[in-house]
Amino acid sequence: MKSFIPLLGIIMMAASSCGDSSLTRTLPNITGASGEVLVVMNKTLWEGKGGEAAREDLAAILVGMPQPEPAFDLLHVNPEGFKDVYQAHRNILIAEIIPGTDEADLTVTENRWAESQIVLRLTAPDTTELVNALHRYAPVIRERIDNAERERLTLWLAKSAGKEKAEVSSGDKKLEILMPAGYKPDFSREGLLMISAETPATTQSVIVSYSDPMIATIGCIELADLTEKITSVEVKGPDGGSFMVIEKKVPVSCRSFKRNNTEYIEMRGLWTLEGGYMGGPFISYAYVDPEALKIVVVIGFVYAPKNEKRELLRQVEALMYSVRKVS
Repeated sequence: MKSFIPLLGIIMMAASSCGDSSLTRTLPNITGASGEVLVVMNKTLWEGKGGEAAREDLAAILVGMPQPEPAFDLLHVNPEGFKDVYQAHRNILIAEIIPGTDEADLTVTENRWAESQIVLRLTAPDTTELVNALHRYAPVIRERIDNAERERLTLWLAKSAGKEKAEVSSGDKKLEILMPAGYKPDFSREGLLMISAETPATTQSVIVSYSDPMIATIGCIELADLTEKITSVEVKGPDGGSFMVIEKKVPVSCRSFKRNNTEYIEMRGLWTLEGGYMGGPFISYAYVDPEALKIVVVIGFVYAPKNEKRELLRQVEALMYSVRKVS
Protein backbone atom coordinates (compact mmCIF):
# COMPACT_ATOMS: atom_id res chain seq x y z
CA MET A 1 0.00 0.00 0.00
CA LYS A 2 1.25 3.45 -0.90
CA SER A 3 1.06 6.05 1.87
CA PHE A 4 0.44 9.39 0.20
CA ILE A 5 2.18 12.32 1.94
CA PRO A 6 2.72 15.95 0.85
CA LEU A 7 6.45 15.70 0.13
CA LEU A 8 6.16 13.80 -3.12
CA GLY A 9 7.48 14.54 -6.61
CA ILE A 10 8.35 13.89 -10.18
CA ILE A 11 10.98 13.25 -12.72
CA MET A 12 11.45 16.49 -14.67
CA MET A 13 12.46 16.85 -18.25
CA ALA A 14 16.23 17.33 -18.33
CA ALA A 15 16.04 19.58 -21.35
CA SER A 16 13.43 21.38 -23.42
CA SER A 17 14.19 19.34 -26.51
CA CYS A 18 14.99 15.79 -27.47
CA GLY A 19 16.67 14.21 -30.45
CA ASP A 20 19.41 11.93 -31.60
CA SER A 21 22.86 13.42 -31.09
CA SER A 22 24.65 10.99 -33.40
CA LEU A 23 27.06 12.19 -36.05
CA THR A 24 24.73 10.96 -38.78
CA ARG A 25 22.04 13.50 -37.92
CA THR A 26 21.37 16.04 -40.66
CA LEU A 27 18.67 18.04 -38.90
CA PRO A 28 19.04 20.12 -35.73
CA ASN A 29 17.31 19.34 -32.46
CA ILE A 30 13.92 20.87 -31.89
CA THR A 31 13.59 23.99 -29.74
CA GLY A 32 10.85 25.15 -27.41
CA ALA A 33 9.26 23.65 -24.32
CA SER A 34 6.83 20.76 -24.23
CA GLY A 35 3.30 22.00 -24.86
CA GLU A 36 4.36 25.09 -26.84
CA VAL A 37 2.97 25.78 -30.31
CA LEU A 38 4.49 28.42 -32.57
CA VAL A 39 1.76 30.06 -34.65
CA VAL A 40 2.98 31.69 -37.86
CA MET A 41 0.28 34.18 -38.80
CA ASN A 42 -0.09 37.70 -40.19
CA LYS A 43 -0.07 40.20 -37.32
CA THR A 44 -3.39 41.74 -38.29
CA LEU A 45 -5.02 38.33 -38.43
CA TRP A 46 -3.41 37.30 -35.13
CA GLU A 47 -4.70 40.40 -33.37
CA GLY A 48 -8.15 39.82 -34.84
CA LYS A 49 -10.41 36.84 -35.38
CA GLY A 50 -7.60 34.49 -36.43
CA GLY A 51 -5.76 34.81 -33.15
CA GLU A 52 -9.03 34.69 -31.27
CA ALA A 53 -9.94 31.39 -32.92
CA ALA A 54 -6.49 29.94 -32.22
CA ARG A 55 -6.65 30.89 -28.55
CA GLU A 56 -10.23 29.74 -28.18
CA ASP A 57 -9.90 26.34 -29.86
CA LEU A 58 -6.22 25.36 -29.79
CA ALA A 59 -5.43 26.74 -26.35
CA ALA A 60 -8.78 25.88 -24.77
CA ILE A 61 -8.80 25.25 -21.03
CA LEU A 62 -8.19 21.60 -20.28
CA VAL A 63 -10.82 19.42 -18.66
CA GLY A 64 -9.82 17.63 -15.48
CA MET A 65 -7.37 20.14 -14.03
CA PRO A 66 -7.75 21.64 -10.55
CA GLN A 67 -6.71 25.07 -11.82
CA PRO A 68 -7.30 26.48 -15.33
CA GLU A 69 -4.50 25.49 -17.72
CA PRO A 70 -4.55 25.82 -21.53
CA ALA A 71 -4.15 22.80 -23.77
CA PHE A 72 -1.08 24.47 -25.30
CA ASP A 73 0.98 27.64 -24.85
CA LEU A 74 0.75 29.64 -28.07
CA LEU A 75 3.65 31.74 -29.33
CA HIS A 76 3.21 34.09 -32.28
CA VAL A 77 5.57 35.15 -35.05
CA ASN A 78 4.88 37.09 -38.25
CA PRO A 79 5.59 35.25 -41.53
CA GLU A 80 8.45 37.60 -42.41
CA GLY A 81 10.10 36.82 -39.08
CA PHE A 82 9.72 33.07 -39.40
CA LYS A 83 13.32 32.02 -39.97
CA ASP A 84 16.46 30.82 -38.20
CA VAL A 85 15.71 29.48 -34.70
CA TYR A 86 11.94 29.79 -35.16
CA GLN A 87 12.02 27.13 -37.88
CA ALA A 88 13.40 24.56 -35.43
CA HIS A 89 10.46 24.85 -33.05
CA ARG A 90 8.91 21.54 -31.98
CA ASN A 91 5.29 22.33 -32.95
CA ILE A 92 4.54 24.81 -35.72
CA LEU A 93 1.17 25.93 -37.07
CA ILE A 94 1.39 28.03 -40.24
CA ALA A 95 -1.93 29.75 -40.98
CA GLU A 96 -2.05 31.71 -44.22
CA ILE A 97 -4.45 33.14 -46.76
CA ILE A 98 -3.87 32.14 -50.38
CA PRO A 99 -6.32 34.01 -52.66
CA GLY A 100 -7.68 31.95 -55.51
CA THR A 101 -7.64 28.61 -53.74
CA ASP A 102 -10.92 26.71 -53.76
CA GLU A 103 -11.20 25.79 -50.10
CA ALA A 104 -9.39 25.51 -46.80
CA ASP A 105 -6.80 22.75 -46.49
CA LEU A 106 -4.63 21.30 -43.73
CA THR A 107 -1.34 19.53 -44.42
CA VAL A 108 0.96 17.92 -41.87
CA THR A 109 4.72 17.47 -42.29
CA GLU A 110 7.11 15.78 -39.88
CA ASN A 111 10.81 16.64 -39.48
CA ARG A 112 10.62 19.59 -41.86
CA TRP A 113 13.34 21.75 -40.27
CA ALA A 114 14.25 19.76 -37.14
CA GLU A 115 14.14 16.23 -35.75
CA SER A 116 10.85 15.02 -34.24
CA GLN A 117 9.20 18.25 -35.41
CA ILE A 118 5.61 18.56 -36.57
CA VAL A 119 4.54 21.36 -38.94
CA LEU A 120 0.86 21.94 -39.65
CA ARG A 121 0.01 24.28 -42.53
CA LEU A 122 -3.54 25.61 -42.73
CA THR A 123 -4.46 27.55 -45.86
CA ALA A 124 -7.68 29.22 -46.98
CA PRO A 125 -8.81 31.63 -49.73
CA ASP A 126 -9.80 34.45 -47.36
CA THR A 127 -9.96 35.52 -43.72
CA THR A 128 -13.45 34.18 -43.09
CA GLU A 129 -12.60 30.74 -44.44
CA LEU A 130 -9.34 30.65 -42.47
CA VAL A 131 -11.10 31.45 -39.22
CA ASN A 132 -13.76 28.85 -39.95
CA ALA A 133 -11.04 26.33 -40.78
CA LEU A 134 -9.26 27.02 -37.50
CA HIS A 135 -12.45 26.15 -35.65
CA ARG A 136 -13.14 23.11 -37.84
CA TYR A 137 -9.64 21.62 -37.84
CA ALA A 138 -8.82 22.43 -34.20
CA PRO A 139 -9.54 18.89 -32.88
CA VAL A 140 -7.28 17.36 -35.55
CA ILE A 141 -4.52 19.89 -34.88
CA ARG A 142 -4.66 19.30 -31.13
CA GLU A 143 -4.60 15.54 -31.59
CA ARG A 144 -1.61 15.61 -33.96
CA ILE A 145 0.39 17.86 -31.62
CA ASP A 146 -0.57 15.77 -28.58
CA ASN A 147 0.57 12.63 -30.40
CA ALA A 148 3.86 14.27 -31.36
CA GLU A 149 4.52 15.34 -27.77
CA ARG A 150 3.67 11.86 -26.49
CA GLU A 151 6.03 10.22 -28.99
CA ARG A 152 8.86 12.55 -27.94
CA LEU A 153 8.24 11.82 -24.28
CA THR A 154 8.05 8.08 -24.90
CA LEU A 155 11.42 8.18 -26.67
CA TRP A 156 12.92 10.25 -23.87
CA LEU A 157 11.51 7.95 -21.19
CA ALA A 158 12.85 4.88 -22.99
CA LYS A 159 16.33 6.42 -23.19
CA SER A 160 16.17 7.45 -19.54
CA ALA A 161 15.05 3.99 -18.44
CA GLY A 162 17.56 2.08 -20.52
CA LYS A 163 17.09 -1.57 -19.60
CA GLU A 164 15.23 -0.76 -16.37
CA LYS A 165 11.70 -2.17 -16.30
CA ALA A 166 9.15 -2.96 -13.61
CA GLU A 167 7.07 -6.10 -14.02
CA VAL A 168 3.73 -7.37 -12.77
CA SER A 169 2.58 -10.96 -13.14
CA SER A 170 -0.75 -12.72 -13.25
CA GLY A 171 -0.18 -16.45 -13.23
CA ASP A 172 2.17 -17.18 -16.11
CA LYS A 173 1.34 -13.88 -17.86
CA LYS A 174 3.47 -10.80 -17.37
CA LEU A 175 3.36 -7.05 -18.11
CA GLU A 176 6.20 -4.56 -17.93
CA ILE A 177 6.45 -0.78 -17.68
CA LEU A 178 9.44 1.49 -18.22
CA MET A 179 11.31 2.63 -15.09
CA PRO A 180 12.83 6.02 -16.05
CA ALA A 181 15.51 7.70 -13.98
CA GLY A 182 14.01 9.08 -10.79
CA TYR A 183 11.23 6.51 -10.54
CA LYS A 184 11.21 3.89 -7.79
CA PRO A 185 8.84 1.00 -7.02
CA ASP A 186 6.38 1.61 -4.20
CA PHE A 187 5.21 -1.99 -4.16
CA SER A 188 5.02 -4.99 -6.44
CA ARG A 189 3.03 -8.13 -5.81
CA GLU A 190 0.94 -10.62 -7.77
CA GLY A 191 -1.26 -8.68 -10.15
CA LEU A 192 -0.36 -5.18 -8.90
CA LEU A 193 2.51 -2.70 -8.90
CA MET A 194 3.02 1.00 -8.31
CA ILE A 195 5.96 3.22 -9.23
CA SER A 196 6.54 6.88 -8.35
CA ALA A 197 8.98 9.71 -8.88
CA GLU A 198 9.14 12.14 -5.99
CA THR A 199 10.59 15.54 -5.16
CA PRO A 200 9.83 17.84 -2.21
CA ALA A 201 7.12 19.64 -4.22
CA THR A 202 5.45 17.13 -6.54
CA THR A 203 4.71 13.51 -7.34
CA GLN A 204 4.02 11.41 -10.41
CA SER A 205 2.74 7.87 -9.89
CA VAL A 206 1.53 4.99 -12.04
CA ILE A 207 -0.36 1.92 -10.83
CA VAL A 208 -0.66 -1.18 -13.02
CA SER A 209 -3.33 -3.75 -12.10
CA TYR A 210 -3.42 -7.15 -13.78
CA SER A 211 -5.69 -9.05 -11.46
CA ASP A 212 -9.37 -8.40 -12.18
CA PRO A 213 -11.18 -11.17 -14.07
CA MET A 214 -12.41 -10.31 -17.55
CA ILE A 215 -15.92 -8.90 -17.84
CA ALA A 216 -18.14 -8.71 -20.90
CA THR A 217 -18.08 -4.93 -21.27
CA ILE A 218 -15.86 -2.16 -19.97
CA GLY A 219 -17.49 1.25 -20.21
CA CYS A 220 -17.01 4.51 -18.35
CA ILE A 221 -18.94 3.35 -15.28
CA GLU A 222 -16.98 0.10 -15.07
CA LEU A 223 -13.66 1.96 -15.49
CA ALA A 224 -14.58 4.41 -12.71
CA ASP A 225 -15.46 1.49 -10.42
CA LEU A 226 -12.23 -0.35 -11.24
CA THR A 227 -10.18 2.80 -10.70
CA GLU A 228 -11.64 3.55 -7.27
CA LYS A 229 -11.46 -0.10 -6.25
CA ILE A 230 -7.68 0.14 -6.65
CA THR A 231 -6.93 3.67 -5.44
CA SER A 232 -9.15 3.52 -2.34
CA VAL A 233 -7.09 0.60 -1.04
CA GLU A 234 -3.63 1.40 -2.35
CA VAL A 235 -3.31 5.20 -2.01
CA LYS A 236 -3.76 6.59 1.48
CA GLY A 237 -3.50 10.08 2.91
CA PRO A 238 -0.90 11.18 5.48
CA ASP A 239 -3.20 10.30 8.37
CA GLY A 240 -3.68 6.75 7.11
CA GLY A 241 -7.44 7.08 7.33
CA SER A 242 -8.13 9.03 4.12
CA PHE A 243 -7.90 7.43 0.70
CA MET A 244 -7.95 8.35 -2.98
CA VAL A 245 -11.23 8.50 -4.89
CA ILE A 246 -12.52 10.21 -8.03
CA GLU A 247 -13.75 13.75 -7.36
CA LYS A 248 -17.50 13.62 -8.05
CA LYS A 249 -18.06 17.40 -8.06
CA VAL A 250 -16.14 17.81 -11.33
CA PRO A 251 -17.16 16.00 -14.55
CA VAL A 252 -14.76 13.40 -15.92
CA SER A 253 -14.09 12.87 -19.61
CA CYS A 254 -14.23 9.38 -21.04
CA ARG A 255 -13.42 8.01 -24.48
CA SER A 256 -12.83 4.72 -26.25
CA PHE A 257 -10.22 4.21 -28.96
CA LYS A 258 -8.15 1.56 -30.67
CA ARG A 259 -4.37 1.35 -30.31
CA ASN A 260 -2.16 -1.46 -31.62
CA ASN A 261 -5.27 -3.55 -32.38
CA THR A 262 -6.48 -3.25 -28.79
CA GLU A 263 -9.69 -1.53 -27.70
CA TYR A 264 -9.11 0.93 -24.84
CA ILE A 265 -11.42 2.86 -22.55
CA GLU A 266 -9.80 5.95 -21.02
CA MET A 267 -10.93 8.39 -18.33
CA ARG A 268 -9.57 11.76 -17.21
CA GLY A 269 -10.60 13.81 -14.23
CA LEU A 270 -9.68 14.89 -10.73
CA TRP A 271 -8.87 12.74 -7.74
CA THR A 272 -9.33 13.73 -4.12
CA LEU A 273 -8.79 12.20 -0.71
CA GLU A 274 -11.94 10.91 0.95
CA GLY A 275 -11.58 12.32 4.44
CA GLY A 276 -8.65 14.54 3.43
CA TYR A 277 -7.78 17.74 1.62
CA MET A 278 -5.43 16.75 -1.18
CA GLY A 279 -6.13 16.28 -4.87
CA GLY A 280 -4.96 16.57 -8.46
CA PRO A 281 -5.48 15.25 -12.00
CA PHE A 282 -5.55 11.59 -12.99
CA ILE A 283 -5.81 9.40 -16.07
CA SER A 284 -6.92 5.79 -16.04
CA TYR A 285 -7.41 3.29 -18.83
CA ALA A 286 -8.41 -0.33 -19.17
CA TYR A 287 -8.37 -3.07 -21.78
CA VAL A 288 -8.97 -6.80 -21.88
CA ASP A 289 -6.21 -9.38 -22.16
CA PRO A 290 -8.15 -12.26 -23.73
CA GLU A 291 -5.30 -14.77 -23.27
CA ALA A 292 -5.00 -14.18 -19.53
CA LEU A 293 -8.77 -13.60 -19.18
CA LYS A 294 -7.89 -10.49 -17.18
CA ILE A 295 -8.54 -6.77 -17.31
CA VAL A 296 -5.49 -4.53 -17.42
CA VAL A 297 -6.09 -1.27 -15.54
CA VAL A 298 -3.44 1.48 -15.53
CA ILE A 299 -3.84 4.61 -13.39
CA GLY A 300 -1.59 7.65 -13.46
CA PHE A 301 -1.89 10.66 -11.20
CA VAL A 302 -0.08 13.85 -10.24
CA TYR A 303 0.16 15.73 -6.98
CA ALA A 304 1.69 19.18 -7.33
CA PRO A 305 -0.19 21.75 -5.23
CA LYS A 306 2.10 24.68 -6.12
CA ASN A 307 2.96 23.73 -9.70
CA GLU A 308 1.22 23.67 -13.05
CA LYS A 309 0.23 20.13 -13.84
CA ARG A 310 -0.32 19.86 -17.59
CA GLU A 311 3.16 18.74 -18.54
CA LEU A 312 3.55 16.58 -15.43
CA LEU A 313 0.41 14.72 -16.43
CA ARG A 314 1.59 14.49 -20.03
CA GLN A 315 4.75 12.76 -18.82
CA VAL A 316 2.71 10.35 -16.70
CA GLU A 317 0.46 9.57 -19.66
CA ALA A 318 3.44 8.70 -21.86
CA LEU A 319 4.76 6.39 -19.15
CA MET A 320 1.34 4.74 -18.72
CA TYR A 321 1.25 3.79 -22.39
CA SER A 322 4.67 2.15 -22.17
CA VAL A 323 2.95 -0.83 -20.50
CA ARG A 324 3.29 -3.91 -22.67
CA LYS A 325 2.86 -7.64 -22.43
CA VAL A 326 6.05 -9.70 -22.32
CA SER A 327 4.70 -13.20 -21.74
